[in-house]
Amino acid sequence: MARLAIVALACGVLAGHAAAARQRLDRRSSNATMLRVTSTGTAASSAACRALRVAATAAKAGADPGKHVCPESLPTKEGQDQQKPFFTKLHNALIKGNGHLEGCMDGSSREYYVETFEQELECLYTLILKDGCGALPSQHEKRQEQWELKCLDGTEDLLAAYDLMTEGEKMYFHKFKKSASERQIYKTYIELAGYKELACIFMKTIDDECVAFSTPRMLPPAYWDKNWKL
Repeated sequence: MARLAIVALACGVLAGHAAAARQRLDRRSSNATMLRVTSTGTAASSAACRALRVAATAAKAGADPGKHVCPESLPTKEGQDQQKPFFTKLHNALIKGNGHLEGCMDGSSREYYVETFEQELECLYTLILKDGCGALPSQHEKRQEQWELKCLDGTEDLLAAYDLMTEGEKMYFHKFKKSASERQIYKTYIELAGYKELACIFMKTIDDECVAFSTPRMLPPAYWDKNWKL
C-alpha cells in the first residue's frame, strides 16, 4: 500500500507539472507548434505515470508469498534436458530479437513486463509441455518466417501473432489462457502486458515439435541480409 501511495503522489506531481506547463504556454502563445509541445509533454507525463503504476503493481504481485511457485518443473520428462535452455533462448529472443528484428522495443513497458515475469512465462511454458502441447502438430514449415516477423517485431501487436494460429490451436490456447488467469499472478501479467508473448511461446513450442531441440529454430542471418557473411 505504501508503494502505491508513493506512485499516486508521483503521478499527482507529474500531472501538476503538465497543467502548469499548459497554463504558461497558453499565456505566452497560441502558436500551433507550442500546442504540439504541450500535447507532447502531457503524453510524456501520462506515459511516465502509467509506467510508475504498472511497475508498482508488478512489484506488489511479485512480492506476495507463494505466487512464483509453479505446480510443475523442468524437465517435464526424464531425459528432456533441452527444455530449460530452449525456454531461456526463446525468452531472450522475444526481448532482444534475432539480429534482424529487435524483439520488444528497447525501454518499453512491454520489455519490462516480459523480463519481470520471466518465471511466470516459464511456468506456463512448462504446463504446455506437461500437457504434451495438446498433441497439436508442428506448423514450422508453414509459419517460421511469419512467426519471426510477427513475434520478434516490437511494432506488431497481439492480433498479428494470434492470426498465425490454426483453429485447433486457438481453441486450445483459449482454454489454456482461461485456466492460467484463475491464478492472480498470471492474471496480473496478462492485464499488464497482454498475451502476445505467451501466444508466441505457445506457437514456437508446438512448431519445434514440443521442444525437441535445445535451441529454438530460427532463420539464419543470411536469410534476412543477403550481404551477411561468417
